Amino acid sequence: MPAPAEADPVLLAVAAQLPRPVFTTDELRDAARPLFSDRLLDMVGGLGIGKRHSVLSNYPDVVFGGAEPKLEIATADLAARSARTALAKSGVDPGEIGLVLGVTSSPGRLLPSLVCDVIARMPELPRDVANLSIAYMGCSAMAKVVETCRWYLAVNPRKRVLAVFTEAITPLSPPLSGRYGHFSEVAPDRRQSTVDALHSFLFADASVAMVLAAHGKGPSFGPVKNLTNDVPEDTELGTVPDGGSDIPVVQAAHGRHLYTLGPDVTERGSHYAKQTIGAVLDDPSCTLGDPTQASVFFMHTGSTRILDALCEGFLIDRDSPAVAASYNVLRDYANTLGCSVPLMVAEPVRRAGGQGLVCAFGLSFSAGAFTINIPAEGWTP
Repeated sequence: MPAPAEADPVLLAVAAQLPRPVFTTDELRDAARPLFSDRLLDMVGGLGIGKRHSVLSNYPDVVFGGAEPKLEIATADLAARSARTALAKSGVDPGEIGLVLGVTSSPGRLLPSLVCDVIARMPELPRDVANLSIAYMGCSAMAKVVETCRWYLAVNPRKRVLAVFTEAITPLSPPLSGRYGHFSEVAPDRRQSTVDALHSFLFADASVAMVLAAHGKGPSFGPVKNLTNDVPEDTELGTVPDGGSDIPVVQAAHGRHLYTLGPDVTERGSHYAKQTIGAVLDDPSCTLGDPTQASVFFMHTGSTRILDALCEGFLIDRDSPAVAASYNVLRDYANTLGCSVPLMVAEPVRRAGGQGLVCAFGLSFSAGAFTINIPAEGWTP
């Protein structure tokens, strides 16, 4: 018996939920001024981030004053809110959901998994629904979701998929004390202190839910092209090495997980983006001759430096409307790991019909790229 053909998943609805606490970069810079060098203050002010949302109501006090964290909303509650909103927008009966995907690299707790916590909070979902945790894939998570949906919907074309992307990273930022300098101002053995300082400005929290099907009127995604650890040492470009079975004790300062970041992330990220986008362009289903022809081009938002490098590599004007969503999401929401690309999809603007490109890459180190096919009549989330 021949294997069923893969089905490009169609987006029926998408909904974003942000925690209510929001903190501007200017607020954080003012709080950091006694601790940061002038050059470091300039660097965090030049990331392209205007503000970020946090599940913590007192985030600046936690990072810069050593205060006890005050949780404004639990991670799974935020996820359930986005899921319910997306379901309501889609008009899909919860009983039609055949698969729930919980997607996170920063769960509220290690066990139960995010997907099980979401199902527990949503009694309207069938208790026998299939579910899967797509965890710790970092910024490339949406490509993994699209791939999984393609497989599932090919054999269950009458079912629907609920994918819930949720990240709560700000509680993981280490409290800062002492003096912090720019990478160029510190010795190599002090590089981690600058990474710790950068963490508090770069990352933020969000949840985005999508309802997907084998058929519908919304945009479709795929096929996906993947690239993971092209060279073995790329797996060490960024790590969270403690808290797992190999190192079960959290060893970072102030009791937070250690987050490491290598200096070659921008260069290697550009390599992964070029390789995966090139593979998409070579696929027979892609009608684009090159990235400049894409109606939209969603690129994961690490920083303006990374986005500018990608635009230069793809010969796209960084002021082009096709890449505006990437810069907008970075400015308004910061880097939300696996939620960044979904936030671009959820941006409340009308998209013209045509074929676009999506590229997501990040630590682990993994990348995925795929097409987004917007109906000829256009589409508004």
